[in-house]
Amino acid sequence: MSIFAIADLHLGLSVDKPMDVFGPAWNDHVERLEKNWREKITSSDTVLIPGDISWGISMEEALADLRFIDELPGTKILSKGNHDYWWGTTKKVEDFMANNGLTTLKILKNKGFVVENTLIAGTRGWILPENPESKTDDEKIYLREVGRLERSLIDSIRAFEAGEADGEEEEKPDVSSVRKIAMLHYPPIYETGRENGFTKVLEQYGFDLCLYGHLHGRAHQSAFNGEKNGVEYRLIAADYLKFDPQKV
Repeated sequence: MSIFAIADLHLGLSVDKPMDVFGPAWNDHVERLEKNWREKITSSDTVLIPGDISWGISMEEALADLRFIDELPGTKILSKGNHDYWWGTTKKVEDFMANNGLTTLKILKNKGFVVENTLIAGTRGWILPENPESKTDDEKIYLREVGRLERSLIDSIRAFEAGEADGEEEEKPDVSSVRKIAMLHYPPIYETGRENGFTKVLEQYGFDLCLYGHLHGRAHQSAFNGEKNGVEYRLIAADYLKFDPQKV
């Protein structure tokens, strides 16, 4: 069993939102994504998808996109992006998925998961205070998202300690020694590498890897890809990965 990740699928199977308007890199991106996915991912694998999943503005408009993902191999853990207008409360989304037979999708919000003794946590994130475009309202959302990340991290640790790991071993390892992965939509760190609320909580709870998306095109050049204070940060936007889910 393996864990893969890819963000920013930007599916629009039931809405008129062609992605090739954003450049040739997006030509036939759905077909390329499906081909790459099916070539490497099996039903026993898990795929992390941190945001910007569907262009639908309601759950009904997003249904075709969610069904497309559901029918691909593997279990998928989804979190919200800034363009996921269809996303409602966790209960509403989970009820909608259950009512439509979407059985391979899990929603990550204010909670965490354990996959084969790997902790999975995360939140949407927001623009960081060092961003010149950050305003007072942005600061409030940023602080709220930092709090949500911490709650998710704590819940993933609680789930592990409660023995909710898939394929649990007879003797469970100490939580400090297991791998911990966080998934955010917005970058939790900029190319400056400056410390912020997100980096602090990731370091405090000993997370090893933080995956994020949101950045496209030329913005890829300014992404922070690398290690800082024990945490590895990795951009996994779909166009950056050439629509090929990355094994993590």
